[in-house]
Amino acid sequence: MNASDAEAPAGQPTTGDDAAAQTGDVDQRPAAPASPALVIAGDIGGTSSRLVLAPWDGAVIAEAEGPGANLRSSGADALDNLVETVREVLFQGRRALGQDSPGDHGLGRGSEVAAVALGISGAGPARAMEVRRAVGERLTRLGIDPARILITDDLHTAFLTGDVGDDGLLVLAGTGAVAVRFQGREAVARRDGMGWLLGDIGSAVWLGRRTLEAVAADIDGRGPRTQLTEQVGELLGLDLREGLLPPSATGDPRQDLIRALDEQLPAGAPAALGRFARLPGLVDTDPVAREILDVAIRHVLETVHALDPQGELPVVLAGSVLAGPGPIREAVEAGLQAAGRTFRTAPTGLPGALLLARELAGELLP
Repeated sequence: MNASDAEAPAGQPTTGDDAAAQTGDVDQRPAAPASPALVIAGDIGGTSSRLVLAPWDGAVIAEAEGPGANLRSSGADALDNLVETVREVLFQGRRALGQDSPGDHGLGRGSEVAAVALGISGAGPARAMEVRRAVGERLTRLGIDPARILITDDLHTAFLTGDVGDDGLLVLAGTGAVAVRFQGREAVARRDGMGWLLGDIGSAVWLGRRTLEAVAADIDGRGPRTQLTEQVGELLGLDLREGLLPPSATGDPRQDLIRALDEQLPAGAPAALGRFARLPGLVDTDPVAREILDVAIRHVLETVHALDPQGELPVVLAGSVLAGPGPIREAVEAGLQAAGRTFRTAPTGLPGALLLARELAGELLP
């Protein structure tokens, strides 16, 4: 039986794999107003973004996906990318509402954006004010009043998506990695989330970086031989052993790797390292790959224990590494089950963002 299918102890949320992942599952909303108001909700990660447009009291009518928008890992243009994704969801909304072309942006007569709630990766306390100001300035161009915009981090929306109540733990490993203890919906304790340079252990960027470091050590003779070298070579279209297929452009596989990464990884955008994150899981019997995976797994389980030594709080697993398929998720779920912990997965923070957007609209609408 899968760990997430097990019954929760009495008085705790029922465990269920991806149980709160569907946008329609969000039912904690105030009573509907008479106005045909619309809300926008967004789950904005470091690698990709997803937005939905919905009536204040109804089902989603439009969706749009775009690039990530974390200033720290996606580069300086991240928030400009977000504006284009908002523009796209508004365009899709016009089509869904039968409004041909009310202008360059916005919605037609009789509809309004009553509230926007965005859970943005990297919008934590260190840069929250900067992100709020920048997003407000940009969305004003689309006719959206900054007073109707709620900006929070993707941790808050992911935790709400888990639907475990107002108290619990969130462990997120996606482009970045962080764990948070929530009390009354407020973050009261935190571990990691230090960014790709200082931490984010177990994240996709961390996994990708450790993979490339292991391959570099292998082909440079500084470390053990590993199957990760062939995996990276296949992904890059290079023979990193002999430089034969295709013929080495530099005469040295080490330099071929450097050259390929210069071309594949944009400067100032370490989120691109995440494309190598899945490789250790493909050769998990390889000792070097296994060690990378084990470090990530141990870190997650140790972090959960550190934030809640008594083992009383439910856990929400989020981010591509912990909510998507793979050996890290499987091992973490097994560890949580062995510890008797209740847990749920939240593959997207959209339901939590939609809940916040509807709550904000309820406060603002007459």
